[in-house]
Amino acid sequence: IGDRLGEANVLQAIGDVQQFRKQSDDALQSYQRALALFREIGDRLGEANVLQAIGDVQQFRKQSDDALQSYQRALALFREIGAKLGEANVLAALSRWQVVSGDLHAAEAQLQAALALRRAIRDRYSEGADLGNFAIALLNAGRPEKALVYTQQAREIFVEIRVEHLIELMDRVIIACQGALNQTEG
Repeated sequence: IGDRLGEANVLQAIGDVQQFRKQSDDALQSYQRALALFREIGDRLGEANVLQAIGDVQQFRKQSDDALQSYQRALALFREIGAKLGEANVLAALSRWQVVSGDLHAAEAQLQAALALRRAIRDRYSEGADLGNFAIALLNAGRPEKALVYTQQAREIFVEIRVEHLIELMDRVIIACQGALNQTEG
């Protein structure tokens, strides 16, 4: 029927499923096709969302420089069109990218910028998710002392908004942080 927007959205959704299934090459192909369509029809929001998704795949594949470039392009588009949710999503992704890259100061600055946007749009759930994901990135990077602080903050939000499965997840992360701290002390 010639619906280019519908086709682009479906390609992006297919890429999301492929990425979830750890089929990174296929996901990148689907995202690249979606990106071309979004650009063709002038859908800047679609373009920004796909660029972020491409950055996520590149981050998963340890293609740090490429991921940074995709995230920066997505961030510029989100800011250009005033999409605060997208901007916050990219800033949160960049904060985790910075943890992996070893720049904790920049990582925390990116996270705080993401959290400020979350608060501005009253997205408490994503605020907790950003804190929890950041904590997990810190734990994986060997920073259990910092991870514990952010995990506890995430847990408080999930208690406040009553998301039981994420409270339980944060409890497991807290235990993992404490275990890692005990190993470094012992």
